[in-house]
Amino acid sequence: MSTSHPCSPNDAATPSTDPPEAEKKPRRLLGPKFFSGLVAVPILIALLWFGGWPLFIVSSLAMLIGIEEFYWNVKAKGIHPFRPAGWVCSMGILVATQFVVNAPSWRSGIITICIAASVLLSMIAQFKRPAGSSVIANTGATVFGVVWVGLLFSFFLRLRTLELSAALDNIPVDGFRDRMGPIFFVMLAVWMQDNAAQNFGKLFGTRKPWPNVSPNKTLEGSAAGLLACLLVSIVVGTAFGFNTLHMIGLGLVMGVLGQLGDLCKSMIKRELGVKDFSSIIPGHGGVLDRFDSLLFAMPVAYLYFRVIVMPIW
Repeated sequence: MSTSHPCSPNDAATPSTDPPEAEKKPRRLLGPKFFSGLVAVPILIALLWFGGWPLFIVSSLAMLIGIEEFYWNVKAKGIHPFRPAGWVCSMGILVATQFVVNAPSWRSGIITICIAASVLLSMIAQFKRPAGSSVIANTGATVFGVVWVGLLFSFFLRLRTLELSAALDNIPVDGFRDRMGPIFFVMLAVWMQDNAAQNFGKLFGTRKPWPNVSPNKTLEGSAAGLLACLLVSIVVGTAFGFNTLHMIGLGLVMGVLGQLGDLCKSMIKRELGVKDFSSIIPGHGGVLDRFDSLLFAMPVAYLYFRVIVMPIW
């Protein structure tokens, strides 16, 4: 998770005005972030275990909150996305992902139609756009929200529905792994990377290669995050019965793309001039603040499992 401070595009290159480390208040060990995780993690594990409608409903709510966080902050900058089109088209993507599992061609077709519809509907909405607003900016924000949040978030459900033991002869049936699917493995690896990068960077980080994107991100923290993602991938993947070489490759790819997702989110927040997309999750910010790394890591993890680890469908 990024901890960058809000700024406008005009002052993106100015030095950080953070107080010296000695003047900063010490962080509490058991703060809102800890207690949010204490409550959310067991609920998440239960939802992943049971799947079905409970997981779909909660996932849909989280996705809708995430896309509304983006639209709300974009609107504050004078851009007017056609929000109903974003909501409906994003929900169409999640519905297709959840309920058209056994017909991949139909599922791909429906998702393509939803993305195309977001373009068409948002363009039609510009006939009555607010005076002085941009057709391109309004339409672009609408479609970007559908792709960045709706489409990428749908891979959360895709990973949950992968049938590992049915596709790999050398993987025995196991209730925990088969019910969770690879999504538990991916979330654990990416979130451990986030925590390692943030904490190690705060303690030992000195080199900040991207001050205009994320002023608190350090090379040392990024390296620690990549190592954490790699180690978790190897340990958990091997425990699940996957080939160790596959897990090394996947861990490295997720480690890089997860951090790119964090940096891209930080870049968007600095453009919008906000610290967090919202405050709905105490200690974490908004849905997009918590799922930023996963949005980039989940699609590549899904493709890695489908194309490399599992037989091509």
